[in-house]
Amino acid sequence: MRGAPARAIQELAGHQDLTTTQRYMHLSPAAIEGAIRLLDQRGGGGNRGDMLETGVAAIGNSNL
Repeated sequence: MRGAPARAIQELAGHQDLTTTQRYMHLSPAAIEGAIRLLDQRGGGGNRGDMLETGVAAIGNSNL
């Protein structure tokens, strides 16, 4: 929750599987709201960061 990557926490905790680490990683409502605010921010740099529909679907990738 303090910005540490999940993979680093996994290694430090000694978990073999990232799923185990994620089971113990909980976000507070304030952290979720903060993430939403970050995603909703509009930058002044043109179209940078805008999502674009390409017609290609991600198939079989559960990490999205």
